[in-house]
Amino acid sequence: MKYKIGVCCTFGAGSSMMLKMNLSNVFTKMGLEADIEVYDISGVSGVELDAIYTSAALAPQVASSVRQIPVIPVVNYFNLEELEQLTKEYLLKEGGE
Repeated sequence: MKYKIGVCCTFGAGSSMMLKMNLSNVFTKMGLEADIEVYDISGVSGVELDAIYTSAALAPQVASSVRQIPVIPVVNYFNLEELEQLTKEYLLKEGGE
């Protein structure tokens, strides 16, 4: 399966690009295929995605603008272990709940 992943920040510029690169590395390491696109907070609604990764601070705002899409709150964009764990928990539904 090839996932459609959104990375969202306030303006869709610097921080989301860093998250996209790190997430791409994590997906490759996990053997997952994904198209990862960057969105600003106003442009992510209405897009069909399997999940949206965003900062923990923005997660509630992003979640309120999308329906039925898991919003994954990331604390540290540079912590690849955190990104892998969040992917397992939210996207793959392993060990969550």
